Amino acid sequence: MSKSLQDADREARKLVAKWTTGAALTGWIPGSAFFLTAADTAMIHQVASAYDVSAFDMDHLTGTLGGVVGSAIAGGVIAEVVGVIPLVGWAVKSAAMAAKAKVIGDAVIIYFRERADLPDARVLIPMETSDDEKPKNTPKTDIAMEDEEA
Repeated sequence: MSKSLQDADREARKLVAKWTTGAALTGWIPGSAFFLTAADTAMIHQVASAYDVSAFDMDHLTGTLGGVVGSAIAGGVIAEVVGVIPLVGWAVKSAAMAAKAKVIGDAVIIYFRERADLPDARVLIPMETSDDEKPKNTPKTDIAMEDEEA
């Protein structure tokens, strides 16, 4: 069975959640901004793979590099501003690094979803149906409509 766009969405959201949790758990560590930038790069590559998009196509590489640059800048600012305050600053830094990973992850999901060639598995139900297509056993209700008078 081939992968659908909805399968890729589920996989990509799980990946972003995993990387966001990892950033939250390790963001307090001094110097974590450096390895979390590498982690964001791995997340971007995995999300691209979830959508069966080659991350090495020039357009997609540009998107990946944009995410990495954004990650590096945001991570550096977060680390410099709050990382110098013991305990409270470390907690804030962890939360901020997790938020950064989530924002980048959500952005790359949108980016690669738009570029995916996967089939859409949603079932479209036509608005108008003929008598042959209507359900035979419709449930009966005892609820009176406002228009009806008892």
